[in-house]
Amino acid sequence: MSEDVELSLFLEYARRRLAFEYDDEEVGELAVRIIRTLLERGEAIPDENLALILGVSAVELRRVLHTMHKVGLIRLTRETLDQYRYEYKWSIDREFIRKFLIQHLEKVSSKLTQRIEILSSTTIYVCPTCYRGYMLDEAYEYDFKCPRDDTELVQVNASLEITLLANIIKNLKVEGKQ
Repeated sequence: MSEDVELSLFLEYARRRLAFEYDDEEVGELAVRIIRTLLERGEAIPDENLALILGVSAVELRRVLHTMHKVGLIRLTRETLDQYRYEYKWSIDREFIRKFLIQHLEKVSSKLTQRIEILSSTTIYVCPTCYRGYMLDEAYEYDFKCPRDDTELVQVNASLEITLLANIIKNLKVEGKQ
């Protein structure tokens, strides 16, 4: 994967994740601005300085920074200023982004592998309206009708889905190695 593609994927993930977390597109855009600024500066920056650089309130910025750190999007270091004071600095670099993306690809591959195992071991039915899936015993329990909208459940073509998922996993592993 080229650096530009990696950065684009990472920024889009960060934007969507934070926008979803706060149900606010502006927070997602702020996350992107934070990452771009940290990358451009190439150094760990205290939150107060980052707030000044970005022209946002330090309180709002800290809230977003802590969320970004919690979900693994940026690095936090604590430096001792004197016996009673600490300074927290935020940073990110290309290697951090690459490791994050590889780890994320591995998680996605793992979830898809679990889905393949489920498809291999049981029959799955899905509601064509709300797309909620049901295992065979659940479908029997609901008389093969979706309990949410009373739509007739449709059996998933397991062999087709397994083939598609296996190809996706293969492609993810290739991308993760590049």
